[in-house]
Amino acid sequence: MKDSRIAGSVSVILSAVLFGLMPLITRVAYANGCNPFTAAFLRFLFGSGMLFLLIRGIRHGSVRVSRGELLHLLGLSAFYAVFLMMLYASYLYIGSGLATTLHFTYPIFVIVITALFLRAPVSRVHVLCLALCAAGMLLIYTPDGRVNLTGIVLAAGSGLVYSVYIVLVRLSRVKEMPAVLLSFWLSVFAAAEIGIFILVTGNVSLPANAAGWGASVLLALTANVFGLVLFQKGLELVGGVRASLLSTFEPLTGVVVGVCVLGEQLTARSVAAIACILLSSVLLIRE
Repeated sequence: MKDSRIAGSVSVILSAVLFGLMPLITRVAYANGCNPFTAAFLRFLFGSGMLFLLIRGIRHGSVRVSRGELLHLLGLSAFYAVFLMMLYASYLYIGSGLATTLHFTYPIFVIVITALFLRAPVSRVHVLCLALCAAGMLLIYTPDGRVNLTGIVLAAGSGLVYSVYIVLVRLSRVKEMPAVLLSFWLSVFAAAEIGIFILVTGNVSLPANAAGWGASVLLALTANVFGLVLFQKGLELVGGVRASLLSTFEPLTGVVVGVCVLGEQLTARSVAAIACILLSSVLLIRE
């Protein structure tokens, strides 16, 4: 039991690290012709193709699921697609630092939803870890002067929608489905849903050159193939509350990338944020 919890925790942390690379990759995609909605569409489109090839090698090409499972997957994918579009759209109104901070209120929503509606117990360790994660997120956020009500609602709303997705996955009949197969169908449906949205609204903006297409492919590989599969596997093993708290490694990765790749300064606030999130993760893994 403890070994599976440790394995699940490591899976979630690795997925968070990969998701934390998204801002850097999407910045390249945006600079080369993509808008946020098209970037999300291409991420799921290319990701579903890559996952199909992976399944073909592992499961001899079988992606078949039952009709009941297909309906559950369709419902779950809607929450996943909506949360991502809301988060990406919030970047148009507020800075990415504030948007990320507001989105990562979702561990609070997960704990509240599971406590109120599922009567799940909330341990003192979970409360302490939640406080540490919140402190770390506040330390990471640096005001940039861009405050807009629409952006705030979109970013915070993305966290709420994502928390509902996490809880529903744990309650769904597909929760024990192989992570790679679950990720494949989520990607297929999310690509279709976002594709319809951008066609109806006219938000199609394809990459203008090879760099933009390369960034889109890399985004699919890191986020959908490895990141999403690892998160689904970790969620299966450790549950929604623990997975959501461990996911705060995602903005932490952004800090590290900023220092190591973009040449940003490592401040005392950043060090304190890293310490808070690392301590929270250690407490969760040892619990």
